[in-house]
Amino acid sequence: MKRLLGLVLILVVLSAGCLGSGSDEGSTTSTSTVAGIDFSQHPTGKVVGAWWKFFNETFYVSDGYADLVKHYFPDAKVEPFSAFEGSGIAVLSPGDAIKSRLLFGKSLQVQELEPFGYIAYKQGTHLPGPWLGVVAVMNSENGSMMVITGTSRAGVGASLYFLKGLKDGTLSVDRNAVVRSKSFEGVLLKELGDVNFNGFPDDDEYYELHQLLFDEPFNYYWRVVKGENVTVSGGFIRLVNGTTIYLRALGFNVTVKIENPKGVPLTYVLENVNPKLMVLPEGTKVVDNTTIKFTTDEPGFSIVAKDVSGYKVLAFGDHRPGSGEKPPEVFLKIMEEINKEDGAFVIDGGDLVYSGTIYQWAELMKVWRWNKPVFIAVGNHEYQGEGVSIFHYYFGPTDYAFSFGGYRYIFANNVDNGYRLTEEQLAWLKEQLEIAKERGERPVIVMHAPPYDPRHSHDHAMDEESAKELLALMGEYNAFGIFSHIHIFWNGTYDGVHFVITGGGGAPLYAKHDEGGFYHYVRLGMGADGNITVEPVEVSE
Repeated sequence: MKRLLGLVLILVVLSAGCLGSGSDEGSTTSTSTVAGIDFSQHPTGKVVGAWWKFFNETFYVSDGYADLVKHYFPDAKVEPFSAFEGSGIAVLSPGDAIKSRLLFGKSLQVQELEPFGYIAYKQGTHLPGPWLGVVAVMNSENGSMMVITGTSRAGVGASLYFLKGLKDGTLSVDRNAVVRSKSFEGVLLKELGDVNFNGFPDDDEYYELHQLLFDEPFNYYWRVVKGENVTVSGGFIRLVNGTTIYLRALGFNVTVKIENPKGVPLTYVLENVNPKLMVLPEGTKVVDNTTIKFTTDEPGFSIVAKDVSGYKVLAFGDHRPGSGEKPPEVFLKIMEEINKEDGAFVIDGGDLVYSGTIYQWAELMKVWRWNKPVFIAVGNHEYQGEGVSIFHYYFGPTDYAFSFGGYRYIFANNVDNGYRLTEEQLAWLKEQLEIAKERGERPVIVMHAPPYDPRHSHDHAMDEESAKELLALMGEYNAFGIFSHIHIFWNGTYDGVHFVITGGGGAPLYAKHDEGGFYHYVRLGMGADGNITVEPVEVSE
């Protein structure tokens, strides 16, 4: 999998090679001095890892955060941040962290960017989400200071939890997760489990803390909410806020199970659904065209599709710009036209933004407005750098499958491994094809890169050997394919396999008009007998 520059998942555990709090290396001054910390005398991680040796426990705290400090450090002296004079420990809300500019220009910061809100920045990489914490030690003209902040109260709490664990000896710093420069040392953290965002683990939560370097961890399918052990299939948990669980559907059959239920009423907000085509629980509120909401204390439930046959699907792909951040105007027209259609759902073949930066994602999500569910095959342009985490933040896992109306739709990431499918993916794909066969459903394979480039003297397709394996499976199970990546429209058969390439969603075109080089989306008629009709709909610039 592509790696984010500057981020890795490292569970905060005591392990060989980690820097424990019991180390006797380095200075043991009890208070900051004007001279500050001589970082050259302390190996990487030894400053944060023994922070209490450099600072006394006087905390200068943003309004509303004093109770958080006292929770972790009951004996600490707490002063308002307004009394901070440039040395000591500052515990800051994300807003104060930005306004104070204490981290401005540093390689570890909290920033603000709509529509994400507060985000974290580490060495050129940006991460969204309200669960991120920052610990940074540095020198200033007034001495040394430690800034403790995050992208929310939960993130600040994660930072304090980390510092308490270091001092108690229950946690340690992994040197590989440390940002270090001449007179700066910091760690970026992510908590999973503080579902009420109060900044500390409660008895009815399951709390995890991670130090980040490359891959950001996501817990898609499981949470503990008010003591209830909630597991989800057919969708993923996007966010939990108190007793409200936000789920994004990855198909038309979403199931929730609660292990050892205690009867706690929980509210579920299910996004990316088509309420008209779903069997809804009693008391469900339809929030909008793609969102439903209901409350239940039942130990589990399933929301399934109605008995549907002979329906329409809208497909398109490659709506990134040729460069820059703004989505192409023709993409906005295509989205508008698709929203006017009466299809069951939308398939997006990927390449959503130009190069995956958070600023490109921000511009896309400001205009991302659909009145039908959208299921995405990840593309190579967004799935790089910080774009990997941002894709997962919004859209969850890249490999998933669902059944609907006599077909089984199978989405897989074929851009992350040199345009090859891994052995694990091929085994999973085979399992999904077998499920379709057992159910009497026709498989529909959806990936970004096609197994074949129909243009003469061009090769913009999957790895040749991987393409052969995919085509063999598709032929064996009579699967239909939906791909993009090549910025054309093409509908045909190759090696006995019928598939469509729909890559004219707004990116620069790759062919003349009469060779498929026109902006478009595709109407797919999903026949009750397994026959699929393909109708391109041209959209002018």
